Amino acid sequence: MERNVILIILDTVRKDYFDKFAERIQHKSQTSFEQCRAAASWSTPSHASILTGQLLHQHGVHSENQSFDNIGVGETFLRRLPDYNKLCITDHGLLQPDYGFNKFFDRHRTTGWEQIVNNADMDAGVEKYLIALKETLASGDPFTMYKNVERALWNDLEDLMFKLPVNGPPDQGAAELSRIAKEEAEQAKEPFFIFMNFMDAHTKHRVHKNLDHSLHSAPENWSSESHYVWESDEFEESYINHYRDLYGASIDYLDRIVAELYENISKVTENETTVLITADHGHNLGYSYDDNLLGHMGSMTESVLHVPLSIINPPEGFPESVDKYFSQLNLGELITRIAQNKSEVDDLTGGPIVAEHEGLVGYREKKNKFPGTDEEFEYWNRMMRVQYDDEMKFIWDTLSNIQKYNLMFGDPCYQELIEERSGNLDDESGFFDVGMEEYRRQLKTRSVDDAVMEDLEDLGYL
Repeated sequence: MERNVILIILDTVRKDYFDKFAERIQHKSQTSFEQCRAAASWSTPSHASILTGQLLHQHGVHSENQSFDNIGVGETFLRRLPDYNKLCITDHGLLQPDYGFNKFFDRHRTTGWEQIVNNADMDAGVEKYLIALKETLASGDPFTMYKNVERALWNDLEDLMFKLPVNGPPDQGAAELSRIAKEEAEQAKEPFFIFMNFMDAHTKHRVHKNLDHSLHSAPENWSSESHYVWESDEFEESYINHYRDLYGASIDYLDRIVAELYENISKVTENETTVLITADHGHNLGYSYDDNLLGHMGSMTESVLHVPLSIINPPEGFPESVDKYFSQLNLGELITRIAQNKSEVDDLTGGPIVAEHEGLVGYREKKNKFPGTDEEFEYWNRMMRVQYDDEMKFIWDTLSNIQKYNLMFGDPCYQELIEERSGNLDDESGFFDVGMEEYRRQLKTRSVDDAVMEDLEDLGYL
């Protein structure tokens, strides 16, 4: 009998914080891939790589093209699940029908706010703001659709909702997405494949009532302000501490949500159900091994690329722990094998593996807002390619920099720079179809439209 499969993406969750704050998932899982690496450093190209098994220069979804329109369903691993009922459940602003993400699934669901906004016949501005707020408050629970309010309306509305004389929003979307998943699993024809993306560990970081408040000391009105910084020492120590604590508390909350979700779904399905929990990328939190950065743009640290991969209820014969490298380029093949009750994974693991970053989101638009010099901007906007083999990591970029790092498999986010020189490694690798300089020239011929820019800004990328 074919297995139901659920793929849960905990957006922006790095491996070491997952190990510390996601104890329930780890207790329930029978398999952990300890050396899983994302193929890209931010959401859109990473999700495209998971679907296609390709790097961003191959599938073409990147900072200057956030649309999935050019990827056919036949180019994804989903083509190998022809008898499956396929469902997507996400509030992620760039994984929506407007970007062609829904075409990979039989059904695509969000928490509902997007339908209100898209179906309303109103002009932008105050009228839209007030009508949308009225619709939300009239829903019975004004916060069940909170995350889409954050994405669809102005940031002022989000601030207003936190100031309303009620007990605050329950979370940043996870509870309602989980409720939808339970509902769908109970009604779905089996076998089914469910894709989920939870944004609660992504910025903005806010205090909400369902966090474990013993894990943080942030004031109730504290906010990370949903923007990225280039050097963490621009902020006071209290800001960094609140940021880290709320990030960890958010992962703890997601841990509770996912553990409960599995328990509920496993009770209502006839087929065996396997749940894979991973992240599309991680996040820098201002530590020295994060290069003192906060965020994940313009960076390929281990905190950004080393992500969890835990499997609850895999087929019989799966190893308890996989200690060799595993690239998310192979995640689709792994899911396909699980669906077919296969347990072979050895040929999917081991080095070398690679990852890629194309530069800052919104190349020309970002430059207009960058606070530094043109030279500094070109540094942050450099394209980077990464190669892993043994406990070594190489990074090379379009500024002709080559860096060699020592890693430590027992310390998930540790990396030690041991060599830095100038040169070009394009000719030394067989993983890339086009050189970095040539590919960057192709990227610079594109532009980002205003609607995409708004979504990127709402997500904190601009």
